Amino acid sequence: MILVLSYDVRRRGGIERLTLQVQASLQRQGRAVRLLTPRRLGPGPLGRLLGRGRFLLELILWLPQADTVLSMHALLLQPLGWLEWLERWGPGAPQARQRLCWLHGIEVWGKALPLVEADLQACRRLIASSGFTRDRVLERAGPWPTIKVVHPMADLVEARQAPEPLPEGLRLLTVARMATGERYKGHRLVLDSLALLHERNQLSDQLSWRVVGEGNDRAALEARTRELGLELWVEFLGGLADAALERELRHCSVLLMPSGYGLDEAGEAQGEGFGIVYLEAAQAGRAAIASRLGGQSDLILDGETGWLIDPEPNELAALLLQLEREPARLGIAGQQARQRAVDQFSAACFDRSLSAAINGGPAGEG
Repeated sequence: MILVLSYDVRRRGGIERLTLQVQASLQRQGRAVRLLTPRRLGPGPLGRLLGRGRFLLELILWLPQADTVLSMHALLLQPLGWLEWLERWGPGAPQARQRLCWLHGIEVWGKALPLVEADLQACRRLIASSGFTRDRVLERAGPWPTIKVVHPMADLVEARQAPEPLPEGLRLLTVARMATGERYKGHRLVLDSLALLHERNQLSDQLSWRVVGEGNDRAALEARTRELGLELWVEFLGGLADAALERELRHCSVLLMPSGYGLDEAGEAQGEGFGIVYLEAAQAGRAAIASRLGGQSDLILDGETGWLIDPEPNELAALLLQLEREPARLGIAGQQARQRAVDQFSAACFDRSLSAAINGGPAGEG
């Protein structure tokens, strides 16, 4: 039996969605799977504490029955390590099992890595969502277990459905949280680029920017939009249900999420470990505009399936002008993005890579 540890999958975050995809993939492969998550048992700190207590009790119950434990987050390795240490002192010989952990991005970049490196180095193998994340970990001296790359899959959009025709004009779409702690997503960069075009009288009436997402930075972004006089070009849609989000992806011209990778002065990391929404756009037949550095560079081929830029307003503004003047490039890049998604990032590819990573096979990158 394989025990999968993750955050509360009732939330809609990327790790939680990936966790459910991992669970489904393992079940497709005939594996017995038990998913454990620390879920709140009521409001406030007490509800959080009770949820963690129940998680530990469930872990104590199911751990002896598992031959493999896959933690979907590095921070969940610590309680696992405590219990495995206690097992060695309990009655009977503890069952031999392999411990694996999934590496996403910022939780193992920069100053975050030293906090979890001992737990990670105690794993049999590690799984990274991108070669970019794997390489950031390996920049720090080991010894490190083998790190296999398993690119996430996406199941929001049915890639076999024919793409919609491109809309009239240039319809930009951003799908990302608007949180003060995640300003690297690039909303302000887009606003600054549109403002530059506006100042130069180059902002066409046929250009629009549709923004999907919620967060504690939304009000400030809307205020900045008004301050720059861009209300006619920008629409904030809030959070959307999956069906509505799929419609937005299918009817945009290009996905625009220029998340920038980097470390701040304190060593805190920012950037995309992979960026599922880029893959969702590709499955809908849409190219993407992203920053040059980050996990998205595993998916987006610059100038072929999208465009990778330095996160700088002038560079983005120039690219938007080019794409508006040459809309055929969007169609070609969208077709190529969709084909790449089908060929290399399908559910079948995910199943094979995941199986090899867990069983120690040759598929995927080591």
